[in-house]
Amino acid sequence: MVQEYDHVPLTVGPGVETEPLLEETVHLAALDAGSLADRRDAPWIAGTPGTLCHTLTVRACEAAGYAPAIRHHADDFGAVLALVAAGQGVALVPDLAAGNPPTGVVLTPLAIRRRTSLAYRRGSRSHPEVAAAREALHAAVAAAGLSRTTG
Repeated sequence: MVQEYDHVPLTVGPGVETEPLLEETVHLAALDAGSLADRRDAPWIAGTPGTLCHTLTVRACEAAGYAPAIRHHADDFGAVLALVAAGQGVALVPDLAAGNPPTGVVLTPLAIRRRTSLAYRRGSRSHPEVAAAREALHAAVAAAGLSRTTG
């Protein structure tokens, strides 16, 4: 599987084929409701530099007109939400990671989307194992009531 965010488009090599699987809303996790623009002076929690989550945080804040003051780096959304709950900053969190936020954490949906796609070697789509995995993953997304991608 591969992922992309609105501000961080997916780049795959020529030997890789992708297939949309699901799409999620990204939320601003904070101790109160607000917009990205409202968080200009807030400390931020982002993924490790070089990760999609870090790049998303930087680019989303830049699109809102500022560079984020990143105080903490965490690559586990549970840890990110715990840091938010402890008042250590604000963060961006997709639907699948936002399930049951700690007490006090407010999740404000943003107009930012995360898309997850299946990825496999070009030409292997109909291979029995790849086809079975594709079918199982699409069935799991449907059974969980998750949003299928449109692209």
